[in-house]
Amino acid sequence: MVEKIKMYRFGFRLEKPFVIALGAIPSVEVAIVVIEDDKGRFGIGEACPSWRITGETIDTAIGSLEALAPMLLGEDPLRIGYLVERMDSALLGNPSAKAALDIALHDLAGKILGVPVWKLLGGHSPGPVSTDYTVGIDEPEGMAQEAARLVEEGFREIKVKVGEDPERDLERVRAVRKAVGDGITIRIDANQGWSPQEAVWVLREMEPFRVQLVEQPVPFWDLEGLRYVRERSPIPVMADEAVHSPRDALRAIRAGAVDYINIKLMKAGGLHRAKEIAAISRAAGVANMIGSMVETDIGATAAVHFALSEGNVRFRDLDTGTDPNSFLIAEGGSYIEGGMRYLRDPEAPGLGIKGIREELLEPVAEYRR
Repeated sequence: MVEKIKMYRFGFRLEKPFVIALGAIPSVEVAIVVIEDDKGRFGIGEACPSWRITGETIDTAIGSLEALAPMLLGEDPLRIGYLVERMDSALLGNPSAKAALDIALHDLAGKILGVPVWKLLGGHSPGPVSTDYTVGIDEPEGMAQEAARLVEEGFREIKVKVGEDPERDLERVRAVRKAVGDGITIRIDANQGWSPQEAVWVLREMEPFRVQLVEQPVPFWDLEGLRYVRERSPIPVMADEAVHSPRDALRAIRAGAVDYINIKLMKAGGLHRAKEIAAISRAAGVANMIGSMVETDIGATAAVHFALSEGNVRFRDLDTGTDPNSFLIAEGGSYIEGGMRYLRDPEAPGLGIKGIREELLEPVAEYRR
């Protein structure tokens, strides 16, 4: 039974601000939850809210956690589907707060059953898995230099942020392709920055640079516009901000608006709903990416477990939790090296996180049964 839930707050400043079409991200605040059962076993989860994408702030996420956490006390942590349904019935939206509790429940369940979360969710692969690394919006020359440096470090897949201005974005992609050569995969992410007409023009112009896919070229609400782009683009189209929930995934697929769907635990509300999105996508022949917000290494490790659990995840954007200021795991978890993402111990139960640096965390609340 769930005996105790602790909530913490943690903020960190990025070594380099992360710039996307929606704006610059110089710093991040997250909420960390620890769920403990009546035998002293614990599970850890993270909420990384984004007012730009999930409509949450750190304060609203903490408020949501304060409303949801007491509902879990006295419950069986293995009944995750039931508990996720209860949270959704009690509170609309607020997916990152729900993700924190969902991830912590999965971590705890894995420890109770003695299996890693990636096996608990399906056990597709023990890893490691390849990942891209993202180059934020900057001058074309600076982005090209950063991409070349990443290739030297071993990355074979580069994600290029665009969406600021179509003509300038064309120069960015041209410069990156020239810098990395022909053997490197390039993906682009416009973060809703273009109109449908702009997207079609610039994607046709980018065709010679062999771009693998484009993420969310138009505003999240414009499924008709997304379909318009997909029908006319030589580059496959992936939905990101347009798909948060399983229902969103079904709607986008029915609209004929997507070739691929990017799943993020913070958008989906955690691992349970993420698996439902993957199941819908798989049934429709639509491959998935696993992505993330600007999270700590706790959220990153949960995303790695999801990637390892699910065969429909063909693309991985797992460079989150790599900023030194975001490190909260004291022992265990995951790491990135040479374009690959690894679990430190693929057979460790739960998320494989054996301890966190609680001295860095600001206590917010504690609930007991």
